[in-house]
Amino acid sequence: MSLRERVLTELKERRLKVINGNINCIPSPFGRFRDDFLGIEKGRYYLVSAGPKTGKTQFANYTFVYSPLIYAFLNPGKIKLKIFYYPLEETKEEIILRFMCYLLYELSNKAIRISPMELKSSNETKLLPEEILNLLETDQYTDILNFFEETVIFKESTNPTGIWKDMLEYAKHNGQVHYKDFESVDKNTGEITTKKAFDYYEANDPDEYVLIIVDHISLIGLERGMSLRESINKLSEYAVQLKNKYNYSPVIIQQQSSETQSLDAFKSSKIKPTVNGLADSKYTARDCSVYLGLTNPYVHEIPNYYNYDITKFKNHFRLLEVIVNRFGNSNGTIGLYFDGATNYFAELPRPDDLTGLQKVYRMMENLTIKTNKLLFLFSQILKKGK
Repeated sequence: MSLRERVLTELKERRLKVINGNINCIPSPFGRFRDDFLGIEKGRYYLVSAGPKTGKTQFANYTFVYSPLIYAFLNPGKIKLKIFYYPLEETKEEIILRFMCYLLYELSNKAIRISPMELKSSNETKLLPEEILNLLETDQYTDILNFFEETVIFKESTNPTGIWKDMLEYAKHNGQVHYKDFESVDKNTGEITTKKAFDYYEANDPDEYVLIIVDHISLIGLERGMSLRESINKLSEYAVQLKNKYNYSPVIIQQQSSETQSLDAFKSSKIKPTVNGLADSKYTARDCSVYLGLTNPYVHEIPNYYNYDITKFKNHFRLLEVIVNRFGNSNGTIGLYFDGATNYFAELPRPDDLTGLQKVYRMMENLTIKTNKLLFLFSQILKKGK
């Protein structure tokens, strides 16, 4: 099949998929923002960046792990999901703890708000209620947690070539590489020989989405003889090949340099993530398909940001921006509500929607009160049941 025929066939199949009620993209969790950030597509390289104390890991987990995982769990016939996670900053135990906190918050309709520290009973004066452990062992929770362990594969490779080899091994056992012939001329003898070159990759399961998460890229192991910058560039080069050849979707998390958090940046109102602000290498922005930046104005003591009252939101506000989008709109922004305790994000009402904002303010005021009240009621119900 020629290239033209293959591409045209794919376009027809994608259109038919939608007609039949299936999808070509895992929807973004931020519905009002889909014109700017559509969601997770196959064969896209995503870059997430933010300064310190902004929650870039939490955002990446919410957007590229929790949301697609819950979508796949609830829609088993639509997609198959496999996430390869390279946790260079946190441990796999810390990551699943965060997911448990998110699940408790989400499945209780935002009523149970418990942080990972509280889940671990780190403070001896705030012992985790036994009812929470019992809740986590119910079918509703264990079914999703088992699906998490089946879907999210934690990997131990730390250097670019190790990650590349991991993914080649997976591709080898889960699809087929098609080759094409080309003629090679020997420079010395002029002899012409026919050789084979990579043409395209065909996955065994056409509905499978493969995500590769690296958190964060400045902590990768160095390639032999390379500096950190050169090693980052090498990993980015591999990410492009995984995207282009195998239709995989790398998700790279990268810090902003200290300059974007400096006093000069604050004075010039340039605290948002930028291409030039990427720490250790700018090549990732050149290579990626979509670059998402997250800003926390609260750490800069800014009282009003994009017409949102930060004195009320405090550390619960984040600004999300699409800095680079090779296949759509760039520079779109949206205000997000963020709860670090439960690793939860949600799009905020528009800044002129005063009624909607008042509901968010009241919710923030009742966060701790609501959780304590629910735990008390839950405890009383269990006692009566005995």
